[in-house]
Amino acid sequence: MIAVKVSEKSIRRLSHYARCLRLALIRGELIMTSQQLATNCGISSAAVRRDLSIYGEFGKQGSGYKVDDLLANIEEILGTTVPPTLIIVGAGSIGCALMISGLAGTGGYTYDSIFDNDPKKINKACGDKLVRPVTEIADFLKTKKEVIAIITVTGGAAQAALEMLVDAGCKAILSFALEPLKAPENVEVRYVEVSTELDVLTHSIRRKERVDQ
Repeated sequence: MIAVKVSEKSIRRLSHYARCLRLALIRGELIMTSQQLATNCGISSAAVRRDLSIYGEFGKQGSGYKVDDLLANIEEILGTTVPPTLIIVGAGSIGCALMISGLAGTGGYTYDSIFDNDPKKINKACGDKLVRPVTEIADFLKTKKEVIAIITVTGGAAQAALEMLVDAGCKAILSFALEPLKAPENVEVRYVEVSTELDVLTHSIRRKERVDQ
């Protein structure tokens, strides 16, 4: 099922459905209709049915979906039944905040290790992990099949961090740095762009103001 090509928007919605279904299981809900899932996720029921229909029928018409079965199917589609190993590069305020907050409720993602090149931070506690030297990253990656690296270094250091990760064999990187990064075509780079989300929200506010005038 993972091989089916769909839009990134659909993948994002599937991830959102998975979060909503996990919360439903915590509440003890066993069956859920597409309308209920749509309401819980704040997405139209038509979008829910369309997204799920790409991969076949998961429930019976009028009977709804078994929550645990639907969640398992979505996780298989996303490829998250066995999540990749996650590491953080940069033990500053953002990196340590991520380690401390953890990834509860995400379906199995966990931060395995955090690395830094500052001798003052190495071997210091960051969440429930000790900060490791970046010189260990290459050997660490050799022991893992799939790794997503999260870059949380200070401004101006992200490109060097990316190049180090690429040289070590990392193929997937999520960057909190504001600067655009250059990577080989076979390396996927994504950004946590707070400024872009703020721009979208600001545009939405202004647009609604113009409509209401």
